[in-house]
Amino acid sequence: MSPLDEFEESLEEQYKTEMESIYFYMEEVANLRSLPRTKFRELKGVKGNIKEYEFKSKHLRVYAIKQPNCKLVVMCGYKNSQNEDINKFRALKKQYIISQKK
Repeated sequence: MSPLDEFEESLEEQYKTEMESIYFYMEEVANLRSLPRTKFRELKGVKGNIKEYEFKSKHLRVYAIKQPNCKLVVMCGYKNSQNEDINKFRALKKQYIISQKK
């Protein structure tokens, strides 16, 4: 089960409409439509050439990376654990990059 599936399965009912909104934002970005920074932004402080992004709602965050011809959702979290989640996200990203080089 992916981190996204696990997160979605554990979501409390009150956050399910926010998750649907984030899926809508993701679809918009995939279709090359722009969103305000309050809904989607590139994370700063990225090392390397793989960009990091954050989709946002009031309480939820979804973190993704972009490579040529590929976008990958890596992890989800809550606004109140954002800093810790970004650190976990970057660790998962590093593992992914290492696994792609093998």
